[in-house]
Amino acid sequence: MPKDKETTKPAQQYRLRGLAVSIFANKSKDRDVPFYKVSMQKTYKDGKDFRTTTSLGRDDLPVADLLLQKAWVWILEREVKDRKVAADEDE
Repeated sequence: MPKDKETTKPAQQYRLRGLAVSIFANKSKDRDVPFYKVSMQKTYKDGKDFRTTTSLGRDDLPVADLLLQKAWVWILEREVKDRKVAADEDE
């Protein structure tokens, strides 16, 4: 599979009530540590088929809030670890 078509696995994922928040680690030439991006999608059933969307309904919002807070905490904790590893490598 060509490099630009590869799918990257999330560094972390949280799921609840049909919503999924995925955290992806990204590398940059300018940084020693990765930076993180988050995506969210909702899975729903359309007849016999499962589909995904990025649109959320009113009742999805509290669940989205919870999952996004968990993602934020995970990223903050991971950034601390990443900086520590980078500092240890510089010594």
